[in-house]
Amino acid sequence: MRKKIITLMAMFLSMVVLAPGVMAFSKDSLTWTKCTGCHEPKEGKIPRVEELRTTPEEWVVIVDRMARLHGMDLEPGEMNLLIKELCTTQGLTSEEAEKVKYLDLYNNPQNVETPQAGDPEKLFVTCVRCHSAGKIYSYRMTESAWAKVRDMHLYITPTVIGQMREMKWIPEADAILSQLAKSQAYGGPLKPSNASLVGSWFILGYEPGKGNYQGQVSIENGLNGDYDIVGSLEYADGSSESFSGDASLYGGTAFRTNSSRNGFKTAGAFIFADGILRGQHSFPAPAFRTSTSTWYLQNDKPQVLRVSPGYLVSGETMTLIVEGLNLPQVKVADISVTGKTVKVLSATRKDANTIAVKVSYSGKGTSQAELSVKGLAAGTLNLVSQIDYITITPELGRARVDGGPNFPSEGVQFDVIAYSKGTNAKDSADDVMLGPVTAEFSLSELVTRPGDDDLLWMGGISEKGNYLPSGDYGPLPAREFQGEGTGLVKVKAEYKRGDRHYTAEARLVATVPDYIPRIK
Repeated sequence: MRKKIITLMAMFLSMVVLAPGVMAFSKDSLTWTKCTGCHEPKEGKIPRVEELRTTPEEWVVIVDRMARLHGMDLEPGEMNLLIKELCTTQGLTSEEAEKVKYLDLYNNPQNVETPQAGDPEKLFVTCVRCHSAGKIYSYRMTESAWAKVRDMHLYITPTVIGQMREMKWIPEADAILSQLAKSQAYGGPLKPSNASLVGSWFILGYEPGKGNYQGQVSIENGLNGDYDIVGSLEYADGSSESFSGDASLYGGTAFRTNSSRNGFKTAGAFIFADGILRGQHSFPAPAFRTSTSTWYLQNDKPQVLRVSPGYLVSGETMTLIVEGLNLPQVKVADISVTGKTVKVLSATRKDANTIAVKVSYSGKGTSQAELSVKGLAAGTLNLVSQIDYITITPELGRARVDGGPNFPSEGVQFDVIAYSKGTNAKDSADDVMLGPVTAEFSLSELVTRPGDDDLLWMGGISEKGNYLPSGDYGPLPAREFQGEGTGLVKVKAEYKRGDRHYTAEARLVATVPDYIPRIK
């Protein structure tokens, strides 16, 4: 028990800025050995290195550039050790990392970046034309370090001025970098974290096309300060996966896993904060199956961690699945729902992690109710008159045809989300997102030109919304102009609930392989 308490205390230590004058890297550190040959130390600090903080993935980009362009000598196995050392003080806080987590995995993300309030006015015109906004927001740098970004671009990509010939790129870049120096200020190195993730963890997750899942994972100390992980998952569709591998914790915040799941290699990226791991794992191309999950350290305390679905529809009898840790035996009287419009019909504890509660709702309009299980707060339920419509996500799915062994095809997994209209029928801003529902998918032609035949050559989509390009990047003799198997089509989803029938449409584009390395 004392060991567990000590471990928990270490896990909850927050990352704060180092006190002035404290050296981030000792002279016998790998960082000092590898970096000071070019970055001469000044007053015990390594210039440039100690002027920025970023993610493990971006540190890999930086170190790789130092090796390719400036001759940094890296022995096998030293890259990860160096990145872990750098991230000890030069990483991001959990709050900073949360904003750019969609870039952590190479998993064909379908995110569409659009300017947000607070973005520098010309950020997208000046910078995001070549790489993502997320890459920019992955950095916290000193004012002088931000100013040098312009010269680095001119040194590495001197064609930038010609490419941006419709604008005066240098002064425009200077203006943006000046703003970023204020909004993305360095703030100093972080205090090294003493966090330890060793222990048994309970997993709750969701994967489009397969649904909810829960599982267990054991995290143990491994080699070189890394971790060994072994676990299993049980999906709502009845399938299961076992997995094992290794993981690294960078700076007490960024947890990265490499594992084999039922024989397939997967990569995971999680943020550790408040004693909880939140993130995602994905399979490699072509499927790029990606799921999100939360890992909770197991203890003796009863906790309700998820209720699904998180809504009730008027006139329907529904079963709520309550999941958590150390859940008690229950009967109907142990389930409490605020208000008088929800009736609890039955309650059954399936195991220590799952309770099934059958309820009916007879109210009108849109409201909310608090659910509790034997005094344990279980969360808020949305109460709605009906499901009004569904949408497909992503709105535009982007897939790539096969380009050979080094450029495999990239698929897309679509999902369907149900909504109920809010109190203002003319304004969708207060509509209630209810959550994913199980729909059937199909493709149809999206006519954009005379004789449009894209659908004929793009193949089909699974009923659960998974699309995998069927061809490779090469001429199709039977197609007009011997075009390849690319194109733009409609994605249709159909969902039935009782006597109501819902449909939604999205788009799918299958395009050429990405032969140019991505600048995230």
